[in-house]
Amino acid sequence: MIKAAFKSFVFVAVITLISFAATLFMRANNDLKIVLADVEIILSPLATVVIGIFSIILIWLLFKIFNFMIATYHFLNGDETALSRYFDRNREKRGFQALTDGLVALALGEAKTAEAKAARAKKLLRKPEVTNLLSAQAAEQSGDREKALKFYKELLNQERTKFVGIHGIMKQKLEEGDNQTAIELAQRAHLIKPKDQSTLNILFELQIEKNNWEKAIEALNALYKSGGLPKDIFIRRNAILNLAKARENLSEENEKIALLANKSAPELIPAAILAAEIYSKKGNKKLATSILRKAWNKSPHPEIAAAFANLEPAESAEKRVDRFRPWIKVHKGTPEAKMLEAELALAAENYPEARKALGDLPDSNPSARALTIMAAVERGTGAKEAVVRGWLAKALGAKYGTTWCCEKCNSISSKWEPICRQCGVFDTLKWMETQLPSKIDKSTQLLPLIIGDLELSEMPIEEGKNDP
Repeated sequence: MIKAAFKSFVFVAVITLISFAATLFMRANNDLKIVLADVEIILSPLATVVIGIFSIILIWLLFKIFNFMIATYHFLNGDETALSRYFDRNREKRGFQALTDGLVALALGEAKTAEAKAARAKKLLRKPEVTNLLSAQAAEQSGDREKALKFYKELLNQERTKFVGIHGIMKQKLEEGDNQTAIELAQRAHLIKPKDQSTLNILFELQIEKNNWEKAIEALNALYKSGGLPKDIFIRRNAILNLAKARENLSEENEKIALLANKSAPELIPAAILAAEIYSKKGNKKLATSILRKAWNKSPHPEIAAAFANLEPAESAEKRVDRFRPWIKVHKGTPEAKMLEAELALAAENYPEARKALGDLPDSNPSARALTIMAAVERGTGAKEAVVRGWLAKALGAKYGTTWCCEKCNSISSKWEPICRQCGVFDTLKWMETQLPSKIDKSTQLLPLIIGDLELSEMPIEEGKNDP
């Protein structure tokens, strides 16, 4: 910009000087005499000025023609000139237009058009790092995976496009089910761009699939540091991973990890139960009770109640009722509190109290568990076999009620797991109300439960089943 301004200034200055000199010459009113050999030419002041201006223009034109000839000579020799730059700009313009057309065609699902435009753009732009990705994606869209792989491999040849090439190949390996190679490629991509969230997510999911909790924790930490996770989700997932790691091998070191998981996510029911178990084995039942009570107060759960009962396995049924009474009071009137109180009364063989505790639950919220308890109450009070079987029949076709259910695929699980066994997604099992019908075997699985050969909490559930 400064150079152009300077040229303009010089041009104006030269024109001004020429005009000033011509004005002075005309005011002098003297003729110009030119003698060439024996020829004498006399020019008036006006003619002299005109000829002078014409001579300047002619010299300028000759200079430009000379420069053009030099530029043409350099162009023919392959040197960069204004002429070559003009053609380059024109070719580049057409190349980027072809690239744009190819991207539009790709978005519209016109794979063949996108491939043709990508090939044209590659020829015009001579920048494979720009066009190879379009070519690869167009080939993938048209179903030519081998061709796409070839373009992705070409992207590996340049430092600027290596990351994109690795990502493309990694995507193909994931689709083929070659997760081991995909992990290796994800690790290579992570080294190139440590904060890329898409790579970290893929790396996290692949490590989860392999149950490699340690590596999954590393990926999770990196993902959080890159800003890819809110703090609350990070804390919960980290706790789940630590819990999963501890459950595989409850060594002294893993016990510390399990306790840390409970401390960071006290609402995580399995972590609270495991922490209570650890403290109970160490003889610290008071702390174990405190952990379970906190979890229960937040969310009443039969597994928490079972863990609390196991703290005193030798106590009588009457003492157990007394010990649970403050817990029931916290959630008085809720389905879980009603069923827990009824089960405790059944264990104490206090059938009228069990019926009273259950209230109208079999009618207002007829889950398989509530109806089974009602069948046990009827049997304990000496009701006819037809009445007991009537309640059992209702239980067989009733909904699960509150249970472990996958938020993603709606499959039911009899116990909590870090990964849904049905769809393989991490942290989707939630303790929630579901309207899915129970899948209990309609033969005699419930009969031992009613007769008393099994504990009430052992009612069988087919794991991982969906509604029909």
